[in-house]
Amino acid sequence: AANPFPEGESEPKSLHLFFLAAPPENPDIAKIESLKSDTENYKLIGSVFYLHAPDGIGRSKLAEKVERALGVPATARNWRSVCQIMAIAEEIAQ
Repeated sequence: AANPFPEGESEPKSLHLFFLAAPPENPDIAKIESLKSDTENYKLIGSVFYLHAPDGIGRSKLAEKVERALGVPATARNWRSVCQIMAIAEEIAQ
């Protein structure tokens, strides 16, 4: 899926992708909304949870509790890391 927060690409450390073990069956959206700061935005697309945290991931209450709110294990990477991993994968595929 395309990045729903292209504005985060200019500051790649502010955009984080949580790769979920599976698409969440019953995500606690109310919990996610209660943890989200005014500057944060998120989008769940299949088994990827996108979090744009312009104030930094270290200050985000949502980032530290997203797995529990979604009910599935996840691993997170910032946009810069995702782009580097994709470049390596594309190089290997050639």
